[in-house]
Amino acid sequence: MVSQDVLRRYVAAWTTPRSADTAALLDQAVRFEAGDMVIAGRDEFLGSNAFPPDATVAMIAEACQDDIGFQMYDATRNGRTVRIVERLTVRDGFLVSSRFVTDHSAFMAFLAT
Repeated sequence: MVSQDVLRRYVAAWTTPRSADTAALLDQAVRFEAGDMVIAGRDEFLGSNAFPPDATVAMIAEACQDDIGFQMYDATRNGRTVRIVERLTVRDGFLVSSRFVTDHSAFMAFLAT
């Protein structure tokens, strides 16, 4: 059964600049996918700097069933907002996968600001 607390802590940790809690939530073999990008393994994930530390996040909706969770949130940075949906899998209290879905053009503009 997925823990909604684990999912909420994951988003809070990952969207907080280099929170120590991020590593504690990730399985050693975590897999992150966003379009054509794949990040495999906790160390690669933590070193990717994929999310800007100055962005803010507002949760829009979330749902959990069995070991799968879905989160929809808006990320805002320098006046640009992008909507993101993640399909997250948690096993034994650790995040094992994330499938990140967003409008690629809007996300690239969000990163560039």
